[in-house]
Amino acid sequence: MKKQVAAVVVLALALGGGGYMLRAEGKDAVTLSASEKASILTAEQINVSFQGVAGRIIDLPVKEEQSVKQGDVLMTLDPTDIDLQLKKAQADLEVTTLKIAQAEDGIRVAESKLGNAVKQAQIGLSQAQTQQAQVAEGARSEDIERQKLAVAAAEESYTHALKLYNQLLNLEESYDDNPYNYKDHRDAVENARSQVATLENAKNQQQAVLDKMLNGATEKERQQAALQADRAAAVVEQQELAGGDIANQKIGIDALKKQLEQQNILLQSLQIQKDRMTLKAPADGKIVKVVPKAGENVGAGTPVLLLETGKLYYDLYVDETQVGKFHPDSAVPTHFAALDDVVDGKVQFVTAAPQFAALRMSREKGTADLNSFQVRVYVDRTEKLLPGMTAEVHVDEVPAQ
Repeated sequence: MKKQVAAVVVLALALGGGGYMLRAEGKDAVTLSASEKASILTAEQINVSFQGVAGRIIDLPVKEEQSVKQGDVLMTLDPTDIDLQLKKAQADLEVTTLKIAQAEDGIRVAESKLGNAVKQAQIGLSQAQTQQAQVAEGARSEDIERQKLAVAAAEESYTHALKLYNQLLNLEESYDDNPYNYKDHRDAVENARSQVATLENAKNQQQAVLDKMLNGATEKERQQAALQADRAAAVVEQQELAGGDIANQKIGIDALKKQLEQQNILLQSLQIQKDRMTLKAPADGKIVKVVPKAGENVGAGTPVLLLETGKLYYDLYVDETQVGKFHPDSAVPTHFAALDDVVDGKVQFVTAAPQFAALRMSREKGTADLNSFQVRVYVDRTEKLLPGMTAEVHVDEVPAQ
């Protein structure tokens, strides 16, 4: 009995000492699981769907397990409705463009006419104002002297013509015996009489102008000159108001241009929708699953294809004491049983891990619970690397950042 007790004590001491040595050398299970990480290599898969458009499938040229290249057509929706909308949008755009061109031509013509009308109105106003000033101020002394000379010249011409006419009258009796000479004489007399009358009338007109210059304008003439100036000013004002109508027409053109801009945006939006009705492969890969069939309706954003790309990745779960070694685009040495060499992976992202992945440290070890983080690492695909292989990472081999 004593021997059995002694054996149990020895065994307990041995186990306790061995456990202590393992803990002392950092070889306990918790430590090993924290320093060596293993994960399953996974092929990246993408859910492919129509972006912002829905409709009936009229073309489905791919099938499951088929390899595709980026940009290959995967599926096409019926574009009949969108084509009609595009035609209407294009027609509306052309009509608005024509309206703008017509309105701009009309404004150019109106501005040209208005410019000429304003100039003529301003000239008329200037003339009326000048005439009014002349009427108010009266004739200048130099104008009066000039008019006196004109009166003297008219009187001299009249006197000379009258003298010639009287001479012809005195010669009338000497032509009684010769009827042919008499007729010529009578024609000359009539011409002289007509000339005398014309020159007398011109002399009287020149004298009337001189008298008016000497006497000044009458009240009635002053009123008429003022009225003409007011009318000319009103014409100028009316023409300037017409410029406001042109400004309003320009505002209308601005509104049409805004409408044209909106129609352009609508046309571009419809064209984008038309382009989106043809679903293309976002990357090289293999079709894993085709959800709908040709002729079925699909909704916007609903996954219709599952595409497996050529990218491989695995996920690591590290605690907050280790996460500082991992940053986007940083290298992660990765071990695979199928490869002798270490493969450098590249970190895609680091994020807080789901709740189930939190690392619960042993209470007996005297440490608190630590949160875990998810690290996604991508590796280049080779012939020897296949989805499902185990990827191992030794955290100690990851260089500090």
